Amino acid sequence: MSKSRTSDAPPSSLPAENPDAALTLVGEIVAPFGVRGQVKMRPLMDNPAALIKLPYVLLRWPATSDGVSGGGHEEKQRILTVKPHQEAFLLTLSGTPDRNAAEMMRNVQVFIRPEELPPLEEDAYYENQLIGLTVVTESGANLGKIEQVHFGVANDVYETPLALIPAVGAIVLEVDLSGKKVLVKDIKGLLKSES
Repeated sequence: MSKSRTSDAPPSSLPAENPDAALTLVGEIVAPFGVRGQVKMRPLMDNPAALIKLPYVLLRWPATSDGVSGGGHEEKQRILTVKPHQEAFLLTLSGTPDRNAAEMMRNVQVFIRPEELPPLEEDAYYENQLIGLTVVTESGANLGKIEQVHFGVANDVYETPLALIPAVGAIVLEVDLSGKKVLVKDIKGLLKSES
């Protein structure tokens, strides 16, 4: 991924007694593909082909208020094939044998254990490294802690309670993981109140 882009999302919220409690989001299934059970995944990592080497990934269906689409259901499946397709990747999963099963996979998130994450390029970060970091401007204004990273095609956006910060090198000047701080350029338009 490009400089100052992020990959992957924060650890999951599985109960602490669960051995899969510390997981990292690496993709989201956006649609079925074809009639043989393949799905299209929007990747949140640099090298989705690395997923084929893992014994399994954890799939998590989105929780819904009406209980439709799995309502928070989780299951482990093995990824059998990974192929690039436009801006996404096509996956064949061990438990998704046909189009009907693939239809049920819409919006399912794909997680792996942090120790299985491949290393990133310099100046690229996994989302779980960024969540909770304090964003400060060059002049010392505190914009709050990063609560969410919005993944975009051109660039990602870091969201704090006060601001939306495009994750580009011209704005994000430094990410200090050990100091738990992100230094950003003083520019108009970052604050939510200015938009």
